[in-house]
Amino acid sequence: MIGRATTALGITQIVGWGTTYYCTAVLFSVMAADTGWGLTLAYAAFSWAMLVSGLVSRWMGALVESIGERRVMTAGSLGIAAGLLAVATAHHPVQLFVAWTLLGVAMRAALYETAFSALARMAGAGARRAISILTLYGGLASTLFWPLGHWMAAQWGWRGAFLAYAVCNLLICVPLHHFFLPRPGDERAAATAPGSGDAQAQALARGSLPPAERDRALLILSALLAAHSFVFSSLAAHVLTVLQALGLAAAAAVTMASMKGVAQVAARFVELSLQRYLGAMTVGMISTGLLPVGLLLLDIAAPNVLLVSVGCLVYGASNGLITIVRGAVTLQLFGHAGYGATLGRIAAPGLIAGALAPMSYAAAIEHLGHHWALAMLTVISCLGFAGMWRLTWIQNRSARNTPTSDR
Repeated sequence: MIGRATTALGITQIVGWGTTYYCTAVLFSVMAADTGWGLTLAYAAFSWAMLVSGLVSRWMGALVESIGERRVMTAGSLGIAAGLLAVATAHHPVQLFVAWTLLGVAMRAALYETAFSALARMAGAGARRAISILTLYGGLASTLFWPLGHWMAAQWGWRGAFLAYAVCNLLICVPLHHFFLPRPGDERAAATAPGSGDAQAQALARGSLPPAERDRALLILSALLAAHSFVFSSLAAHVLTVLQALGLAAAAAVTMASMKGVAQVAARFVELSLQRYLGAMTVGMISTGLLPVGLLLLDIAAPNVLLVSVGCLVYGASNGLITIVRGAVTLQLFGHAGYGATLGRIAAPGLIAGALAPMSYAAAIEHLGHHWALAMLTVISCLGFAGMWRLTWIQNRSARNTPTSDR
């Protein structure tokens, strides 16, 4: 059952991410030109949706614990379909913002955090592997939906493309969530998961941290993920401008930026292949450590195309792994019990930071220049690495102080 559920969730993540988060790159410019609203307003609506996702994240996590992932994700996909339909029929900026408000809530319900919670509930000791497989699926969203969105926009216009996206969520994601996720209280899948004996089940439920360390660790993990979200969102919005300002030609900048997606999926595949040798905390250290290295290469190596290529690959690998870190490190430290609510608390600062990042980084570029703005991101990424190191130290200390019989 867990294999079918992982595949079903993987498909819904491809569709969900592809029709919401990644629709901006292919449809917003067409929409802005057709309506006269301007690209800034279109992206402001999207940033508002990300902010809404952050603001409702803790509430959504509590709702998952209350009524279960199946109902939340099914309703989330219905909400995405309704929101995309509202975008397709919007004729005024206010209508556009209302549509993206709905999408902000629905995306938080239907995307990674809730899917991670569902896999943790069903897979037991195999949850980390299931989460890694799910992120491999999710990494294909832009690969599939960028060209598909271009084709739809050429054939039917941007309104037709958004309408088709709504239909995809309604006909693909809603039934997959409804039929392949267990009903609340159905523990059959978890009961048959590897390592579901009483002792190991209790260890999985409580995680590796004692109660006295949990609040501090939760704060550190939330902060480091927010730091990474700020960096990634800043560069996602401005990477082409940054690379060209550092001396690369436009064509070279586009090629370099496109390497991020390849590195992202490749890093997730390597992590899945080496999972038996790499603990979740080790992957966290690698992910957070790669980011400042990649940013330093971008800053000091440009316009050397070869070294900038390496920097983009390193940056992309970090981006690919941090999604796994969000699910797997949280699971290891805090356990399966209340996992959905814990993810809701951790995700909120990152979503808010990601929403504010593009505008904040644009202001940094304007006042500091590209080199100093990129240096600012590098410092923020180093703080994220320091937070991950601190979490690893706390976890190792807790392990040393825990009696062997309680592990």
